[in-house]
Amino acid sequence: MRFVTINIISIFFLLFQSIFLHSCTEIVVKDNQTSGNIKISIDETYKPVMEEQLKIFLSRYPDAHIIAEYKPESECIKDFLEDTTRVVFVTRELSEEENKYALSKGIVSKSLAMARDAIVFITSKNQKDPQFSIVELKEILTGNNKKYQIVFDNKNSSTVRYVTDSILKGGKLSDNIFAAKNSEDVIQYVAKNDQAIGVIGVSWIADRKDSTVEAFLNIINVAGIQPDNDSIKSYVMPYQAYIGLKEYPCTRNLYFISKETWQGLGTGLVNYLCKDGQLVFKQAKMFPLRVNVLLRESKINE
Repeated sequence: MRFVTINIISIFFLLFQSIFLHSCTEIVVKDNQTSGNIKISIDETYKPVMEEQLKIFLSRYPDAHIIAEYKPESECIKDFLEDTTRVVFVTRELSEEENKYALSKGIVSKSLAMARDAIVFITSKNQKDPQFSIVELKEILTGNNKKYQIVFDNKNSSTVRYVTDSILKGGKLSDNIFAAKNSEDVIQYVAKNDQAIGVIGVSWIADRKDSTVEAFLNIINVAGIQPDNDSIKSYVMPYQAYIGLKEYPCTRNLYFISKETWQGLGTGLVNYLCKDGQLVFKQAKMFPLRVNVLLRESKINE
């Protein structure tokens, strides 16, 4: 009887040891650069180009599973700091205050600009060849010129922050602004309202090979912008070369911010975007920053 009891104890011990080791193995195993599961947050203004990037990446690596959430930039940063995602794609790096907060939670971030795009101003088709100087835009944005209504994709979006920081230099936006749900809603609203000026990211209207973009361009016009300096007197369109050279006055960068401490799936996606994905940014009429680009002088037919 004693022999049987000892054997039963031994069996339970071996079973416990097996379950414990299996649990430890599950904890240690992580995703790698080409497989696993991850959730990422992306600034909604980059949805068209990032959907194409993810489509290519996931077709190459079928064992990779990425849940992409498109949302206002401020919510992407919140996701990152609250530890709900390891990688975000936004138009700025963390502020000094945000970095301090991240470090207080044991988060060490790394970031890099991958491509340059532009903020564009759109009108209805009834506004023929719309053109605005930066001075005129300031008047409209602050409400001193009440002829137009400004329409943003979201009150917490990167476009609002860009306009406030880079055009108004910290000044107050007019109360006569309208916030839609997303960039597509901005386009649809502007198409039906002749006095509206929409503010969106260039990737929504730049790639003419995209049937969705072509459909948008059939219902809205893109405005030329005159820089607020003496060197450029003409109105500049948000074409790729002008974005790259910063001759178009309203440009910004697309950054990744990551806190992965190993070569995980987020790192794999970032590496792809900084290498092969640069061609996709180029095709989307953004200006890739991680490869050398040769600009040739030519006639623009767009």
